[in-house]
Amino acid sequence: MSKEISNFIYPGLNINPYKSKDIYPLMGLLSQEFPNWSTNKISSYMNLALSKQNDSGGILVAQNEASYYVGILIYTFQQIDLSILEKKKDEKKVNIIVIENLIASSPVLQKEVFMTLINSSMKIGKMYSCEYMELPNFENGNLKSLESKYFGRIKKEGFRTYIKLKDSK
Repeated sequence: MSKEISNFIYPGLNINPYKSKDIYPLMGLLSQEFPNWSTNKISSYMNLALSKQNDSGGILVAQNEASYYVGILIYTFQQIDLSILEKKKDEKKVNIIVIENLIASSPVLQKEVFMTLINSSMKIGKMYSCEYMELPNFENGNLKSLESKYFGRIKKEGFRTYIKLKDSK
């Protein structure tokens, strides 16, 4: 069941689904994130990510007011046992949106781009009935921003962090 993901507009940033097979406009950001990867390896990774569009995942890009790409977020949809997150003996599976990769360009905009891409992907997760968002381990201090904004909804399990998307009933 494919859903149309629209653009998200924030002050100074536009967040859009990236659907083009042409990854050349994103190569600057991708090369920065994967400095030891060849262009062919980066292209293969992005072709795989682009092939998972819609119901199994997608790519969001952040553009500034001058239409320069300043961030990329790659996500997938998966299922996980609820018992892992809520310490119940419930074998129920829940839908989650998994942030596979998040790239923000300049240190000046990094926090704003990071938070804007996360907030946009949360909206997508809710649209697809996901109960949690799974985040990778971030080394740049952005996790502290998430912890303060989503206090009480964050769970850490090993190297991964989860944010509950839906309010408790």
